[in-house]
Formats: sequence, C-alpha cells, structure tokens
Amino acid sequence: MDLSDLKKINQIIEHDKADATYKYALLRGVIEICQKNRTLGRDEGGVVTFPLGILVEKWILYYYPLFESSLFIPQKAGEPDGKHMILFRPSFEKLIEYYRDKGGFSAFYRDYVTGCIPDQAENTFLILSKEIRNTIANMPMKYLGKSYSNEEYSIFEPDRPLPQIRLNDIRNRDLFIRSGGLFSMSSNLASIFEIFGSFISGDEGILKKWAEFSAKMDKSGQVSESNVIEVLNRVPETGRSVSEARKLYGSMIEEGQYPQCVWSGREIAKMPDLAVDHMIPFAVWKNNDLWNLLPAHFTINSRKSDKIPAPSLIERRSDTITGYWELLDENFPVRFEREINVSLSGASCRGWREDAVTILAETCDYLIDVRGFEAWVI
Repeated sequence: MDLSDLKKINQIIEHDKADATYKYALLRGVIEICQKNRTLGRDEGGVVTFPLGILVEKWILYYYPLFESSLFIPQKAGEPDGKHMILFRPSFEKLIEYYRDKGGFSAFYRDYVTGCIPDQAENTFLILSKEIRNTIANMPMKYLGKSYSNEEYSIFEPDRPLPQIRLNDIRNRDLFIRSGGLFSMSSNLASIFEIFGSFISGDEGILKKWAEFSAKMDKSGQVSESNVIEVLNRVPETGRSVSEARKLYGSMIEEGQYPQCVWSGREIAKMPDLAVDHMIPFAVWKNNDLWNLLPAHFTINSRKSDKIPAPSLIERRSDTITGYWELLDENFPVRFEREINVSLSGASCRGWREDAVTILAETCDYLIDVRGFEAWVI
C-alpha cells in the first residue's frame, strides 16, 4: 500500500478551499462506502468503481437532519441569504416539510428503503436526488484535490455525461443506487479509506471540520460545534425492524416450532429466552436490516454483547444463518432482498444466496483484523 495517498487526503482536508460543506460530505460518504459497502464496488486494473447512487443516498442521510433542525445550521458561506443558499436546500426543505407531521426523518427513511414514498412526495424526491447527484459530480468531485495537484477530477472521477434518473428508479432502493451512474478512484486510495477511514472521518477529522465550518458561518451566535456534531451523528430510527423480527420469531414459539439460537443451536422455547441479536452489533455498524437480526438465546446474546462473530463461527453456523435468511425472505420478500443486496452481498436479482454468508464472514474478519474489534467465539 502506497501511503502517499493518505498524505494527499490529509492535505486536502487541511488546505482545499471550502465555501460549503460539500467536500466533507463527499469524503465522509466515500469512506463509509469503502468500509460498509465494499461489495457494491468493482476493482479492475488498479481502479475501483462504485455506483454514484449509494453516495447520493448517504448525502440525503447526512443533510436531512441538518436541514430539519429547528436551529438553522449554515452549510455554505453566506447562508441563510437566498443568493448564497446551498444548491439543493430548497428541494430538501420541501421534502422535509412534507414529512414534518408524518414522522420526520425516520418516516422518510422507512418509505425510501421500502419503495413507498407517496405520490405527493415522489417528484420532490426525484428532483432532490438529481440535484444532489449533479452537485456531487460537478462540485466537490471536480475540485477536490486542486490544492495538491492543480487538476480537476484528480481524486474521484464520475461518469460524464451522467445517465438520467427516472421516476421508476426511485421506487426501488437497489435500482436507485445502481441506475445513477458510477464514480471511480484508485484501488490504493480505496484501501486507505477502508483501513484508516475511521480516523480520517472521526471527531478530529471530517466531522470536526464540518462542524467548525457550520459554526463559523453562523451569524446568530446560536450554533456551536457540539450542536453540529450531535446533528451530524443522528441516524434514522429503525427499531421497528427489530420489533418485526421479534414478532416473527415469537410466532414460531407460539406455534411450537421453537427456533434455534443462531450461535449455540440451543432451543428457544419461551418468549423471555428470545433475544433478537444483531449479528454485526448495532454499536459497530448501526444496521437494523432484517438479515442482521437473527434469534439468539437471551443468555448467549448477553455473553456476545458487542463482540464480532468470528469467521470460523459463521462458517460453523452457516446453515442456520441461511435458514433464517430464507425465512425472512419468505416473510418480507421485497424488503429483505433489497436490504441484503445493498448492505451485505452487493448482488442483485436474488443473487444473495450464492455468497452472502461468505461475505458476512469476510466483513466480520475485516472488523476483527483491521478495525480491532473483539472476536466472539462461543
């Protein structure tokens, strides 16, 4: 691995000019993709290519709580002056207003991942998606790194021209992510983001710079760095998925078809003994997708806590894991497919069965070996 790219990114964060938070959102998003969505990438000839749609999705999740906040948090020099407004703020505020009395951020996210955005909001979301994607391609991707190389598109290269995003594309999360074009970077830089990204984007890196910028641009004196950090770290509430998984496994107990603990194989015959385990702990991955929510015996789940399942344990329990995935697919067919394809397998068209368990083991190995989390071996 050539660490000169790490030096380059550090210089970009410190010295690239910024009159908006675009570069922070871009780097934060790409780092998350390299760490959490690696299976969506294609590595050929020293270049890694990812769908641009997954980056658009992350920007939506970053900026929604910032724009929804009752305290105005500037994202561009000159805001809230309408002449200097961040490019996609008006469309975003229109979408936020629609969801304001319908559950807000979390309600929007549920509608988005399930492909159920109401007709009244679809066109707004389509326009917003186009504006965000075009902003990414034409602003931070174009100018990031000019302080280092004095060249445009020196770090990331988007498709040019970009393909159309159509109304039908936003009705399916998997299609939305894959239909908006591609962007690429060097394989070496992707590896650096995968290994060192947590340090780059932590409170002393991108998030801190983002918060400093917003606080500095605020003319009211009410926005502090801690305010912005708190908002930037908000995630949609997805506890409903845990409840749905618990209901499914609980129904098995009620019908006398006692589920096995995913890790020990121990029979779970009583509701108090049922725990819904995040195979990859929520504290580590913040993922409430159905594929990550499997039944475990309460005592086993307590012992596992926030440890990461060892690849050897996943291999040993692979038939049980796959069995539960089949059950989830049967009960939540469209949603389960979309979630596992986007956030784990990277497959499409029902392709997760082929290698999703292997990718799960590889992901856990990465978290243990590279990120340093404690392994769980029962």
